[in-house]
Amino acid sequence: QNWHSDGKHQKNAKDAGWDDNGWQTNLANPYALCLFIPLIDLDDKVGFTQFWPSSHRYKDLIGFGAAAELTHATFNGIGKAGDGLWYDYRLLHRGICNVSDDILRPVIQVVFKQKWYIEKANYGTKSIYGMRNEQKIPNN
Repeated sequence: QNWHSDGKHQKNAKDAGWDDNGWQTNLANPYALCLFIPLIDLDDKVGFTQFWPSSHRYKDLIGFGAAAELTHATFNGIGKAGDGLWYDYRLLHRGICNVSDDILRPVIQVVFKQKWYIEKANYGTKSIYGMRNEQKIPNN
């Protein structure tokens, strides 16, 4: 998977800039946080998500994920089943390949968001809660 963020910086929102304390004074508050919870142990064989820490502070880093690799500025989301990993929706990350022969990599992903934010890009727009009525499953 290529480097990406799950959500963009919001229109007219400030990023941290390059000031020493810009992350404290300029950066817009997060509008969404994501929680990853793997259901199996994640390692080099089944793969994991690799993160570029602090990349959510700078909107102009989109497209420069290779720089994180070259500078060794990455964090490998390797962990045990049930571990939780939180990240800002704007943080750059990528999926590392599952090279196992037959092991799936199930992960629960929970998005905590501001009330006004509507997620449309990553999970579709159709609710799973209305599916029973929409499919018209007969009562037996």
